[in-house]
Amino acid sequence: MDVLKKGVYKNDKDIVFFLAFSTNSWALDYQDYEKFNSDRRYKRGEVVTYSNRIWVSVLPSSNVEPLKSHRRWARVALTGIDEWRSGQFYFLGDTVSIEQKFYFVKRLGFSKPGSYFGQYQWEEFTHPAIGYELPILNQDDALSTIDGVDSNFDGVRDDYEIYVVMGHTDPVLRSLGFKAGKVYQRLLNLASMDISELSFESAALLTDSLVAIRVCVRQKIRSEDNFFGYQHKYLNTTERFEAYYRAQSMLYELLGDEYEPKVSDMPCHQVASVEVKLTQTKKPSARLLFR
Repeated sequence: MDVLKKGVYKNDKDIVFFLAFSTNSWALDYQDYEKFNSDRRYKRGEVVTYSNRIWVSVLPSSNVEPLKSHRRWARVALTGIDEWRSGQFYFLGDTVSIEQKFYFVKRLGFSKPGSYFGQYQWEEFTHPAIGYELPILNQDDALSTIDGVDSNFDGVRDDYEIYVVMGHTDPVLRSLGFKAGKVYQRLLNLASMDISELSFESAALLTDSLVAIRVCVRQKIRSEDNFFGYQHKYLNTTERFEAYYRAQSMLYELLGDEYEPKVSDMPCHQVASVEVKLTQTKKPSARLLFR
């Protein structure tokens, strides 16, 4: 099939080349999307980020926060992602996987993700929390008390959990972050207890864990790019910082000058092996800080 006009395909091979080139796309990362702007008017199918998630506009709107209107905004699913199935109808925000890539629906249709026509219906994307159910964060509640909010009862404050997940895609660093967070929370709980409730053994184990975390983090800072540790994000208010040092003073008072923390040659493995109880009360017994 030859054509005479300049710039149009000359033969079938050119058409095949054009179609192949046109479908060559790359995944957009969460950070690449525009943040929600309450001053903008959004059209159907526009994509924004808000509250650590990706959202697709379902209906035209302005000054409507995505979390406050499921009629106007569809949240892109990060969990429960299935393989794409031909013939199945997908709604805006639905997510599928195909050939180890992730796509969400930005326009309705029946095209295959990654195909020539699919590029108009589907958006290939990446997100650090794919496969993880992030808690919904209310910033005011997160900072109002020392305990903060742990809405999913996993033993880690919501704001810190989001920091660990969003900032650490390496499963090792993410796991260490969760372990460190639970140890930090035990220390904050200790600050509101009477020292008579704390046994020497529990104080020693908590101290060993804190020192092991510190040594492990220093090793990781030297070996990992853009890694800055965890403690500064857990002790992110004046009240939490003060509680942390009150608890450290209690540990020192009970253990004394002669106690030497027991840290193994592999401190990160030591941190990973600490099993902290997930269930807790406002003032847990010090003997139940660890199991």
